Formats: sequence, C-alpha cells, structure tokens
Amino acid sequence: MLLNDRERAEAVTDVARLILSSGQTARILRVVPGERLYGTDDAEYTEISVIPLELNETPPEELSSKIDALACVLPDADVRGEDRLAADRETYRIQSVEEEHFFGAVTHKNLQLVKLNGR
Repeated sequence: MLLNDRERAEAVTDVARLILSSGQTARILRVVPGERLYGTDDAEYTEISVIPLELNETPPEELSSKIDALACVLPDADVRGEDRLAADRETYRIQSVEEEHFFGAVTHKNLQLVKLNGR
C-alpha cells in the first residue's frame, strides 16, 4: 500500500478545498418521473440541489466528443448522467459522470457537459 488512510483522506480534503475555492455553484436539475413521448427532451425538471463545482467552459474545439464544458464536483455530489446542470450563464446536460481515484480514494467526480441551446 503506497498511501495510508490518513494520506488518502488528506488528498480528498485537498481536492475538496480546490473545488470549493473556485467559489462556483450550480443547480442540479433532475427529470420528474412520468411518461414522455420524446425522451428527456420534453421532460419537466425539478431542482434537487445546489452544489459547489469548478466549471471549465473550454471552447468545444479543444474537447472531443462534442463536449462543451467540464466540471469537477465533490465525491458525494448526487449527480447522474442526463441530469441538467444550471450554471450562471448556461444550462448543460450531464453527458457522463466519472469518479476520479487516487490510490484507492475517490477524490472527486468529473462531469462532461453538453450545452443546451435556448434553455
């Protein structure tokens, strides 16, 4: 084992401190259960939480797979693929959620985001 429990906990704390120091927050919107004709495109969404994050609105040409932005969130953030993330200026669909591991500890989650036009 390369790191002990204390060192892993320190790594998680350090990453959390970096995310919190960005001063950014966003609302997480989740689809209201019910029958829909057109999938999630015509769905109604409700706010489930406001979370701290570090949002990187990198120009699309620098990212693959038509991803418009990336976000780092705390490991306990309740986020799912297909949720909506409403930041200050834009609303995004969460395309994917990936846990980041550091020697056995989940330090944060990376979100790949697709901008929703006109929302």
